[in-house]
Amino acid sequence: MASDTVYFNAHSSTILSSGRTYSHVHIPPAGNKPYILFLHGFPGTSYLWRHQIAHFSERSYGIVVPDLLGYRGSDKPTELEAYRLKKMAEDVISLLEALSVGSCFAVAHDWGSFLLSRIANYYPDRFLAFTWLAIAYSPPSGRFSVDKINADSEAKLGYPFFGYWEFFNESKTVELLDGNVESFLTLLFASDPEQVKTSFCPYGAARAWVTAGKTSPLPHFITSAEFKTHSSFFSPSYGESFGPPLNWYKAMLSNINLADDATIPANNHHVTKPTLFIACAKDYVAVPRLQEEGMKPWVRDLRVKEMDSAHWVQLQRREEVNRALQNFFNEVEG
Repeated sequence: MASDTVYFNAHSSTILSSGRTYSHVHIPPAGNKPYILFLHGFPGTSYLWRHQIAHFSERSYGIVVPDLLGYRGSDKPTELEAYRLKKMAEDVISLLEALSVGSCFAVAHDWGSFLLSRIANYYPDRFLAFTWLAIAYSPPSGRFSVDKINADSEAKLGYPFFGYWEFFNESKTVELLDGNVESFLTLLFASDPEQVKTSFCPYGAARAWVTAGKTSPLPHFITSAEFKTHSSFFSPSYGESFGPPLNWYKAMLSNINLADDATIPANNHHVTKPTLFIACAKDYVAVPRLQEEGMKPWVRDLRVKEMDSAHWVQLQRREEVNRALQNFFNEVEG
């Protein structure tokens, strides 16, 4: 399809000044259009942004979409220290500099949203505006406790929306996921959003699903060919693994970001640049009401748009997302 052609034709890699290698999509702008930086989450790669890449490059915007640390052709360090958000933020900025990208728009989803939050804290003047999809901006907030988060969500929603983090931190999980790629990915890329609530979030549910090798039908917004391509980025048959991407979770659970977060000036906890948050009405992990409540006190120029979508909104509501982003960019560009 057209989105895949644009994507693969623009995919390459860059060695940063630090020695790190990042694979990425890079398309220079035409005329005076700015660049857009897109940051993906788990279990994704730059490929999750293929529809936005095709749409905005056709409209002359420059595009930079890295495969974040641990994914695809980017470096895959084993030590958790490498997955500090500050270090990965430095990598992203270094990549922008290596590609001669000036002030630009930044758009993020899932784990990319956590990373963009710290990028906004460390480099607030580097960007024209920010957009968070599904998972909202989150300021530095001290020690991370998944147990507290799960207890709070059980009290408010009746289920632990981070219950799967326990499974992701277990020693045998990588082997189990690597041996059941289709099972795991169809659990997350579900045709029925409720599946995430019942078979992924609760304690032990994801482990039980993958151990049993269960699968579910693909949603209408992912073709079988696209799913095959996406699966290859995590399959041992192609030399890949879920191990490095899971290091993002393990690093967060170890509170490896605590000392770095403490150095961020209090003024930088607030986002002052124009900001758009796209909430997903059927996301049972990033619940829109809770995401917006946590974000509002910290963002001074905020627009919120909720879409009838599960977590993968850039795929499920690709045209609506593209319109919302385009309208926002037009507003900022004047």
